[in-house]
Amino acid sequence: MREPAHVWLVTDVYPPDCGGSGWSTHALARMLTDEGHGVEVVALDPVTSVLSQRTYEGIRISEVGVRRARRSLRRRLGGRDYSHTALSAYLSERLASDPHVDIVHAQHLHSGPPALEAARNHGRGALLTLRDYWPVCLHGTSWWGGAVCAGCSSERMAGCMQEYWGWPGMLTLAMVPWARRRLAARQHGVSAAHCVLAVSEAVSARVQPELGVVDLRVVHNIVNPADASAAAARAEAALRDLNPPGSYLLTAGKLLATKGFDLLLDALRKTGSPWPLLVAGSGPERGRLQQLADTTPLDVRFLGWTDHDLLLALTQRARAFILPSAWNEPLSRLLLETMGLGTPVIAWAAGGSVEVIEDGQNGWLVAQPADLAGALERLSNDQERERVGASAREYAQRTFSPAAVYPQVIAAYQATMKAAGRGGDDG
Repeated sequence: MREPAHVWLVTDVYPPDCGGSGWSTHALARMLTDEGHGVEVVALDPVTSVLSQRTYEGIRISEVGVRRARRSLRRRLGGRDYSHTALSAYLSERLASDPHVDIVHAQHLHSGPPALEAARNHGRGALLTLRDYWPVCLHGTSWWGGAVCAGCSSERMAGCMQEYWGWPGMLTLAMVPWARRRLAARQHGVSAAHCVLAVSEAVSARVQPELGVVDLRVVHNIVNPADASAAAARAEAALRDLNPPGSYLLTAGKLLATKGFDLLLDALRKTGSPWPLLVAGSGPERGRLQQLADTTPLDVRFLGWTDHDLLLALTQRARAFILPSAWNEPLSRLLLETMGLGTPVIAWAAGGSVEVIEDGQNGWLVAQPADLAGALERLSNDQERERVGASAREYAQRTFSPAAVYPQVIAAYQATMKAAGRGGDDG
């Protein structure tokens, strides 16, 4: 672009207290700001029902309180996701009074459809980043019954609502028409996008047949290895206080069934490990995973929720980071950050992980316990570990850094602005 763009990033969550999607949005905001573009973040605040403003690392954030809507049974069981009305009203009012906004770049489930529709209604560029499968799956996971879901039949829809929410079987059958309306509303919102960015080929392949988006591109999340190292350095004091073992394996994430931590514990039970396993994260599976760990001779230590900087410090010190997966993990941000830190990754061969890891070169892929045993054996060789870690760091710099991703984002912005009739100069 010859002229800087004015971009709103509309997101469900934003740092410092958030997971990977919020940090990916922040990396995008930082990159755009560093390149001279005007950036404002509009985020949802589920704790209050008022509008507030703050800044984080120089980025202005407007937070729309949706607590009342979140607690409203009518909103939660309406045809649209609960935040739609409040966010749509806020965005429409501001867009009507601010002609300078060029692009509204939506980031996630609850903020996506209202942001795209408001942008389109006010003649602005409407862009969406898809980080999981929410336009085609009620829960965004495309996973049900302990396996990757084959599609939303009435039986599967009823089954997944029963599994995720614990509703009685007859009620979930009665709720299938509601679930279909909710998915249709999401897809209607996505249809307002001039361009859609999927974070991996796995996401693109799953959603495209059902969405039929005209302009869908795969653009990876942004990870700046230098920023990841700086974040790890900031947490050195906290890391000393935590006093982790001298050498350990690390895994992290929300403790949910989809994440496959039980698969990791089972594989380690069958293969053994000379190093303790640290588990960073919290969630409803904590009790069950603790019970599984207690039935094995493994040294497993649950750390609970761990803030972003400390997690990166733990990752940098780890012998290896292990990313298990039951679902088709779209493409874990922590996997990309780990590669940027030069720490070897062992990942389940599923979803987006297989797109960025070349087995035995910049990490290891696991399809069965024997694969994990082989990776751990190679990891015990210090020279092999250093070689794989260095290869991962070089790959991350070449593939996920701002310098690598910025041209792809700007090409999408140009196409979006052109489609919206706001220029999109190719120069």
